[in-house]
Amino acid sequence: MKNLIFLGLTLITFSAWAQPVMQFKAGSESYVVEKLTDGHGTIWGVEFINSDLLIFTEKNGRIQTLDLKTGVPRLLQNLPKIYDAGQGGLLDIALHPEFKENSWVYVTYAKKVTNGQTTAVARARLDVAEGRFDKWEDIFVARPAFSTSHHYGSRIVFDKEGYIYFGVGERGQADLAQQLTAHNGKVIRLFDDGRVPSDNPFVATPGALPEIWSYGHRNPQGLHYDKKTGNIYEQEHGPKGGDEINLVVKGKNYGWPVITYGREYSGGQVGRGETARPGMEQPLKYFVPSIAPSSLLVYRGPKLKIFSDKFVSGALALQHLNAVAVDGVATACEDRLLLGLNERIRDVKQGPDGLVYVSSDNGRIYRIRAGSL
Repeated sequence: MKNLIFLGLTLITFSAWAQPVMQFKAGSESYVVEKLTDGHGTIWGVEFINSDLLIFTEKNGRIQTLDLKTGVPRLLQNLPKIYDAGQGGLLDIALHPEFKENSWVYVTYAKKVTNGQTTAVARARLDVAEGRFDKWEDIFVARPAFSTSHHYGSRIVFDKEGYIYFGVGERGQADLAQQLTAHNGKVIRLFDDGRVPSDNPFVATPGALPEIWSYGHRNPQGLHYDKKTGNIYEQEHGPKGGDEINLVVKGKNYGWPVITYGREYSGGQVGRGETARPGMEQPLKYFVPSIAPSSLLVYRGPKLKIFSDKFVSGALALQHLNAVAVDGVATACEDRLLLGLNERIRDVKQGPDGLVYVSSDNGRIYRIRAGSL
């Protein structure tokens, strides 16, 4: 891997709420990592209800809010039944762009069906004051289902027009990523109630599933809508190497498993060992060896200079926060941060305060701010 920078870290422990646990420096700037909550299951998705309240999913099927003024979590009531096994469980969470008016909350989750399990998207209305959900409904259930319990995807984003996008993993059935008759290995685009937009790229293609927006993905666990550019970026797991950051474009084919910069876990080549083929998109960046990316953020704002105009993603296998410039990303220098935490970082979000929040598989949420201990 080219131009790799490892930043020095100092591990310091305190005991108060909003507990500082780490300080690091980047050039002349100092940053502090604070632990906001602990003791939960794998925190798969984090979102902000407002500047004082965030909401998060636990893979085991729970959803909680966290009061950022007091540090007190609150378990929400009335959730759907979740299939929690392997990589499946309660996954991402997103608020409708007009949440303040309509109270809709969206989640992706592993759903048990008659012939196996699959990725589903559901929504419900959240009564914040009462701490409970109401009117749960599935707006999408991926086809086909499988008995395996890995590669579900799946992050959720909304664009400026209110369309919902989310990724569906290929469930270990690599060839399905190239088949428009399956939702597996795809990015999906829908109206907020699950209806299919008439301008989706394959609506008029015989035999194709009309929900598909792009295809040829492996296991997309990062998805981000960049308000500055209007671009949608996707990040996915490769096999042994070949993790990718992609610019998602309507109707495009991103190549898995025909082209990849990764190899089989055995070390052998994938397919014919091709990295390019006409009609298939190249990634903006690929990672060899894999970092096992779990989420994706394009940080915009002045609060944290170390992240400005960079792709920021969690890394599961290498247990760090990865940052790389959006401009010139293919050859840009990487920053690998938070190595001293020894955490599998699962989600990364920019808060309303302009700070970066990260969650971990160990059930913790951290906040990164500029400053010193």
